[in-house]
Amino acid sequence: MAMDVTRLEIADLLDPVFAQGAADREALLSAVVGARPEVGNLVRELPERSYPSLRQVWEHLPHVPVGI
Repeated sequence: MAMDVTRLEIADLLDPVFAQGAADREALLSAVVGARPEVGNLVRELPERSYPSLRQVWEHLPHVPVGI
């Protein structure tokens, strides 16, 4: 994991996905297409499931810092 990836960076990319409600892993992966590879790698760590909100994403990425 790249230590320079933060929750803020991930949230900027994923937050719009949740505007329509819950999102699955594939929707989250689609949201990070074109992002830095380190971000995509972290999102790929997420289990296949539905995420009602961004808060549930953090439960699976506890090692990612909020900011630098």
